Amino acid sequence: GCTTRTPETPTGTRGTFEPPTSPAIVLANLRNAVTERNTENLMLCLADPTTRSTYTYRFEPSAEVRARYQSLFDAWSLNSERQAFLSLIARLPPEGRPTLDLTTASIAFSSPDSTIYVADYVLTANHGVASVPTTLSGTMSVTITPERSGQWSISTWRDARRQSDTIEATWSLLKAALSN
Repeated sequence: GCTTRTPETPTGTRGTFEPPTSPAIVLANLRNAVTERNTENLMLCLADPTTRSTYTYRFEPSAEVRARYQSLFDAWSLNSERQAFLSLIARLPPEGRPTLDLTTASIAFSSPDSTIYVADYVLTANHGVASVPTTLSGTMSVTITPERSGQWSISTWRDARRQSDTIEATWSLLKAALSN
């Protein structure tokens, strides 16, 4: 006779990733990738001309951070983004999950070949970097563009200090600290 075996738990962490058939799904996937500590899904949110996108990914840090780390961000790439995120995950406590809250997300521009979303964000991560607050906030402006497959990804990510914030504690600051 045949017996059914108990299914094994999958070893890969696929996380929550919906096929990004619209720009809004890209933002949801980005938030899920961060909170689920999922590097692969984070990278799928960013335009990659070597595999699927006609656009090259560009990150523009907030002004004060750019002034302090210009050479770092002049050479910023998809690989820089991956390494900074891997470094963040490595520094978190085992059960520590970052949280990413996006508020006041709105479409600033929309056309058939790009959508620009602007959202205020609060990123909370117990990363253990002494020089960087565990709660970071700012305004992200992301240009989301179509890929050859008809799916969408972020081709440009601009970070800025919120006008209401007195000190600059943006995501850019964390990316810089994790890259040095």
